[in-house]
Amino acid sequence: MTVSRTFGSLYLKGVADSTAALFNQSAIYRFCIAFAVFDFLDIFDFIDFSSFSVVLKYCYAAIILGMMFFYVLKYKSIDLTNLAPIISFLFFVVTGLAFAFNFLIYDERQSYVSAFIAPLVFSLAMFIPPNAMMLDARRITRDLTLLFSVGTVLYLVEAIVKPLDFVSNFNVLHEVQFLKSINCALALSISILTGRKTLALFLAVVTGIALFLRPTSTLVLVLIVCLPLAFAFRLRVLSYQVVAVSLSRVAVMTTWVLVAIIPLLFYFFFDEVGTLIDSVESYIKVDILGGQSNTSFRLAVLKYAFAALDKTSLLYGSALSGSTNVFIANEVRWWFKFDTSGTAPIHSDFVIVLVLMGIIGYVLFNAMFLIVLKTRFRELARSDVGGDGIVLQSISIIAVVALVIYCSVVPFLIYYNHAHVVWMLLLISEVARKVRQLT
Repeated sequence: MTVSRTFGSLYLKGVADSTAALFNQSAIYRFCIAFAVFDFLDIFDFIDFSSFSVVLKYCYAAIILGMMFFYVLKYKSIDLTNLAPIISFLFFVVTGLAFAFNFLIYDERQSYVSAFIAPLVFSLAMFIPPNAMMLDARRITRDLTLLFSVGTVLYLVEAIVKPLDFVSNFNVLHEVQFLKSINCALALSISILTGRKTLALFLAVVTGIALFLRPTSTLVLVLIVCLPLAFAFRLRVLSYQVVAVSLSRVAVMTTWVLVAIIPLLFYFFFDEVGTLIDSVESYIKVDILGGQSNTSFRLAVLKYAFAALDKTSLLYGSALSGSTNVFIANEVRWWFKFDTSGTAPIHSDFVIVLVLMGIIGYVLFNAMFLIVLKTRFRELARSDVGGDGIVLQSISIIAVVALVIYCSVVPFLIYYNHAHVVWMLLLISEVARKVRQLT
């Protein structure tokens, strides 16, 4: 039996595994960091809107799938001890097959497979056996702190540059891609987790200016939820284990349950829930931030999405044969000015999953997040996990919380390049968890 041992922040696995590779130097780690930087530097969002966006997406998927094949050949095993990476990979396979079928039979090019391309990064963890690698948690924590800090600054740069007249001539490119604001929450959280007070203050100022230039109630909500979590997890870093884990677990699970149940409440009690959401969101975005609320438009989209679900099956939805867009121009006539087809994307990944896959897909989708969270809280509850190892597990939990909040109000997952950082964190924390297992 080989026993896990911790030397500072470098996780080793005993003499028998002394020749194991260092995850920090692996191709997948370097690719994840490089792609995140590439997305941050894309302040004009060509990855989202250029004619090369589809090619880039396929190249991204091909690289991850190629690495999976490499690890299969190298380790010749599949780790089935954690179901979350398996479920995320299953979603990619099923949505990919549905896309191929609809394209070949009906020449339908739209699909939801894009939403599960970035999760392939996390799925790769199941091809890395326990104790197959070493992991320098201190170095990774330092890399992530720098990475998200740069992402926050570049988001501010985008918020400054995009409204300029010469940029507005690029049509849709003049709109600030607020999905990148998730990096602001991650940067602030990891600076709190690592006790970097000066950096946290700097990032708070940068985030505040960015919010002023591009008001978004979603980021405000994420900050309200995630920053207290970061302080709670900081207590865990400082060895207040029971209090930190208990408080944070209640807050995280409550947030996840609310996000998961709201689409179902919308479906059964649309008018009542819609009125409440409209009043709260409008108060935050208009009265507090001084922006403009588009909640009424989003509610109109959701109404037509649930109407589409009524025409299929609540159990399995449209079996992935439906669209992630709905026709709303009959009610919102002015939408023709923005989209001649009169269709708009469903503004929630949770609702999209419910419409396309029904209760079956919805339960699996939420089970994936539940397993991810429970696994990481289980790791935090271990008395032998400390220092930067706590930071890696904690920031991945915070990232999941931020992701589900964003996914509840926008179709975030299909923007694989912006969701990439969350799945990268889940891969890192999963590898960190594995190198601490007994074999």
